[in-house]
Amino acid sequence: MKISSYTLPKSLHRLVESIKIAIQNHGQLSPKRAKELVLEADVQVKDMMHYADFDHPVEDCYGRKMVFDGGTFEVMVMSWNPGDYSSIHNHGYTQWGVVQVFGNAAHFLYNEKNKLVSFAKKEILTKGEAIKVNNALIHQMGNPGSEQYLSLHVYGANDMHVPKDVTADARNYDLEFDRVAHTTGGAFFNLPSSEIYDVEENIRCTPAVFVNYANQLLAYYQRQTPSKHITKLKQHVLSKLADVVLD
Repeated sequence: MKISSYTLPKSLHRLVESIKIAIQNHGQLSPKRAKELVLEADVQVKDMMHYADFDHPVEDCYGRKMVFDGGTFEVMVMSWNPGDYSSIHNHGYTQWGVVQVFGNAAHFLYNEKNKLVSFAKKEILTKGEAIKVNNALIHQMGNPGSEQYLSLHVYGANDMHVPKDVTADARNYDLEFDRVAHTTGGAFFNLPSSEIYDVEENIRCTPAVFVNYANQLLAYYQRQTPSKHITKLKQHVLSKLADVVLD
């Protein structure tokens, strides 16, 4: 169900209306212009708290709530507990977008060439900082600190004449299985098969990428209720990690 912008808190209403006007006036947006609009809207944490989901299921890597679905653009709020990390992912059909963080966030950017994933950049985004997003961006976010925080996400597509899920057909990197899973779900580790509709095989990564990824993935499994299935998944990651480290 789509939400009227008039029901939104003040700063989020201001953001949605400014995006609508920009699209009406120019027919399209760029990541640069979207970032300018987000910063000009001056979204306040208090206005996002209605969408906070710090009690998200442990199987989800972070909380994820839709704020506004405009058909060709979406506004969402994500909630990050200490230790929460997204999977490595891109953003589907997204041609322009912005992520603004309201706490210190770990941010990893990746390159993929000839099915080999490597680091492009590692950084810490500070409170209020915003980054530009499009579907060429392969990245990962997380909360390395001890305090919860929220982040604001705006995703849009200029060529989407028939409204649908802007972030559909996202590529989710399952490096423990040497694959990319195509999904309409969140950028989560260990996606259920029901949320995967296509798979690219034989994806590789550098040792540095896998060591970092395995550390996050093992911590994610450690937070879950112990079971034979979780133990098997952890053993698989540890086995692959040993092969990478000892190679």
